[in-house]
Amino acid sequence: MPETLPSQLSLSPALCRAARALLNWSPAELAERAHVPVAWLKEFEQGHEPGVDADPGEAARLRRALEAAGVDFLAAGEASTGGGEGLRLRQQKGGYIATENLSSANDG
Repeated sequence: MPETLPSQLSLSPALCRAARALLNWSPAELAERAHVPVAWLKEFEQGHEPGVDADPGEAARLRRALEAAGVDFLAAGEASTGGGEGLRLRQQKGGYIATENLSSANDG
C-alpha cells in the first residue's frame, strides 16, 4: 500500500525512516533535533496523517535536521539508475567530529 501524505509535507515516511536508520538515530533523537514531539514522529513514520492541529512545518523540520546531519535526499531518477526517490550520506570533511563525541575537550 503506497504511503499518502498531505501535499504540504516535504518528506515521506519511508525516507524519514531510512534516513534515521542511516544515521543510526532513535526516534527520540530525531524528534529532539527537529523540535517535534516523539509521538508525532512515530505516527508520521507509520504513514498516518499527523492530524488537523499538526504544524505543517514539522516534516520540513525533520528534513532540515536530517540534511544538517549529512543526509542528501534524491528526487526520483536523480543520480540513480533505479528511478525512485532515495537518499545518501554525504562524505564528511576531514576533522569531522560526530555530534555525540562533541565536548569542551575537542573545541577548536
